Amino acid sequence: MTMVRALIPIAFALMLGARVPQAQAPQVERLPDVPGKAIVEQVCATCHGVELLVPSSRTVTQWRDTIGAMKTAGAKASDEEWKTVLDYIMGNLAFLNINKATVDDVRLVFGVAEKVAQAVIGARDKQGGFKTVDDLKQIPDLDPTRIEAVRTRLSF
Repeated sequence: MTMVRALIPIAFALMLGARVPQAQAPQVERLPDVPGKAIVEQVCATCHGVELLVPSSRTVTQWRDTIGAMKTAGAKASDEEWKTVLDYIMGNLAFLNINKATVDDVRLVFGVAEKVAQAVIGARDKQGGFKTVDDLKQIPDLDPTRIEAVRTRLSF
């Protein structure tokens, strides 16, 4: 029974690990060394190693589903630790179609306040969608260095 319980998170992760068809950017090969990494390693290593996290081309939605499946399968973490895991994964690993993204998706992937994420969605809707990263750089409150940091995980 213990072995079966240990395999459930791995099965869910593999099941939800479909690739993003248009993503041709290089994948992250290891967890980025930024704040939150230690918590992600701690929470995920309870049932499996971080090798199931990277490389990955999972979308924001696929990552949400994966994290939800891990919780359902019994992964243990405090609410604060789950928030750290979600923020870390979305901000460093998740792929995003910017023309279909919600305010919350933009907030998480770009690591911005809700007001900035709303400005991104407003600009997108006003111009009928973004075509390039340069379109995003026209949004005054969206930091160009953050755009560059996530550009390989964006699709249009």
